[in-house]
Amino acid sequence: MISITSTDFLRKTAGTIVFISIIGFVSWNHAENHKVKTTNTPSDFQWEYATPESRGMSSKKLDSMRNVLAEKGTKKLLIIKNDKIVYEWFSPGWEDSVKKHSTASLAKAVVSGISLLAALDDGYIHPDEPACNFIPSWKKDEIKSKITIRQLATHTSGIEDAEASEKEKAEMERKKLDRHFGIPGWKGRFWRKEPDPFSLARDSAQVIFTPGTKYVYSNPGIAMLTYAVTSSLKGSKYEDIRTYLKERIYEPIGIEEKDYTIGYGKTYELDGLKLVPGWGGGNFTAKAIAKIGLLMLHKGNWQGRQIIDSLNVKKVTSYAGTAMPATSCEEKIPNSDTRTKNNPQPATTAGWYSNFDGVWGSVPRDAFVGGGAGNQHLMVIPSLNMVIVRMGNNLYDESKGEGFWLGAEKYLFNPIMDAIEEPPYPESGLSAELPKK
Repeated sequence: MISITSTDFLRKTAGTIVFISIIGFVSWNHAENHKVKTTNTPSDFQWEYATPESRGMSSKKLDSMRNVLAEKGTKKLLIIKNDKIVYEWFSPGWEDSVKKHSTASLAKAVVSGISLLAALDDGYIHPDEPACNFIPSWKKDEIKSKITIRQLATHTSGIEDAEASEKEKAEMERKKLDRHFGIPGWKGRFWRKEPDPFSLARDSAQVIFTPGTKYVYSNPGIAMLTYAVTSSLKGSKYEDIRTYLKERIYEPIGIEEKDYTIGYGKTYELDGLKLVPGWGGGNFTAKAIAKIGLLMLHKGNWQGRQIIDSLNVKKVTSYAGTAMPATSCEEKIPNSDTRTKNNPQPATTAGWYSNFDGVWGSVPRDAFVGGGAGNQHLMVIPSLNMVIVRMGNNLYDESKGEGFWLGAEKYLFNPIMDAIEEPPYPESGLSAELPKK
């Protein structure tokens, strides 16, 4: 194990956390009215380190948490507070200089979510316009024509996920088939990418409830978000989101090509578009993920350069009154999408998850987070000036009835909050309002 704790921190400089505002969405002003344009000049940013104690945290408690996380298959862990790395740990062989880690659905924040933010900022797309403005084949569909960009980004579009039914899962387990590749029908083809996942998401995935009325996680929905963002780039100098992210976001904040790959390394051509998957298929270093967190924490500003307008960062990380997770079993809603004691499922924003209503009781309500299978997480807590990156294997234990989000809360979020020894937390100047019923 490689650990950097209280004695190891007199080195390079780090920045901190992602900005999450929690007031409801207001009318969206196009970015040209506010934004300071930037170039893709590489950043000369250098990380700095500090001891946990110098930032009001306990090394002993963080070490104890680290030991538990290591037992649960954690590969990379970063905690950044007040713009400095206060805790850094890598499982042997997983150092950032040696190996990247898969993002799984954390890509929905750092790939598709960030590409959406950039497109909003550049005025290419609006969150509340119909997605069919960018998906022509949906224009004549009575239901799909009503789906908005925001609904795609928040998993409230009604588009079904490409997951197996309980009956199919049992049969696949009996036959020892892969949980995705072995699904029968179009859903298995979506994961096998036969012939391509985008046409299947566009044409085969059904709308299972009225758009905007319920929350159901949807990989095909994010595929169509990526399709729409790519379509919005027509006429610009960017041919796909891979190029767009590299030149518009990643390079300006010092994320080099060696630090990441996206889209399963593939590009699909459909309807004259070059489509790069944004729902998964990423591989990043922990520090590359952390830089995205810092950009969001500092409201789109990177070392004095406004990469993204602060108003737009606020808007994509604020809860906007979209459908909340169900709190009891409902037809067509998977148990994994239901908010329960064993799975404290958060609300969604445009590309992120939000703690605006305090679903994670010990975490400040301005926190927002990205998450992917295996508990890949980027959490930003503006009121604590903190960014957290964790990559590895599942934290939750299904045999104990633990769900995905309980694993994150129990073994990552809560122990970090407990390691803060200088309460009360500083006020962030942000507020949250529960949606009116």
